[in-house]
Amino acid sequence: MKMNKKIMIAAAIACFASVQSASAIDFKHAYTQCGLGGIIGNAAGDDSGIVAIITNVTFDLGTTAVISAATDGCSGKSGKMASLVNDAYVPLEQDIAQGQGEYLDAMLATAGCDTADKATVANVRQDFAAEVVAPGYASKTQFEKSEAMFNVFQANTAQCSS
Repeated sequence: MKMNKKIMIAAAIACFASVQSASAIDFKHAYTQCGLGGIIGNAAGDDSGIVAIITNVTFDLGTTAVISAATDGCSGKSGKMASLVNDAYVPLEQDIAQGQGEYLDAMLATAGCDTADKATVANVRQDFAAEVVAPGYASKTQFEKSEAMFNVFQANTAQCSS
């Protein structure tokens, strides 16, 4: 296990260090300022970006960070949704199960959805329930569970205005 972490850290640092061209600067920004890694790195006060890079690579190989950078510059709804999932996973999970609640309303509002949109709520509940009952869900890490919840919200709120 320790060897895998060392390899991942080394790979992340190598990726960070190899960023040189103008187009790669966007990736540097994405991996250091966007996605869950950007949120955690900024909260931790890590100005070097290493915490953000490692978190983004560990979380989903940086996919969310790159998508967030490409679609909303890391300050739009994707970044805010990722932050909310990270900060309030358990109460969000409870609200989704109940089909209502302040955390679910906050997530819908962050996504630009009407909090009274019963169809979106029903779709989120259905898709997240499928995730929760899937084999192996209980043994997933908190990051993996958060990623699953984030992906459910992303898929079901894409039609909402920002």
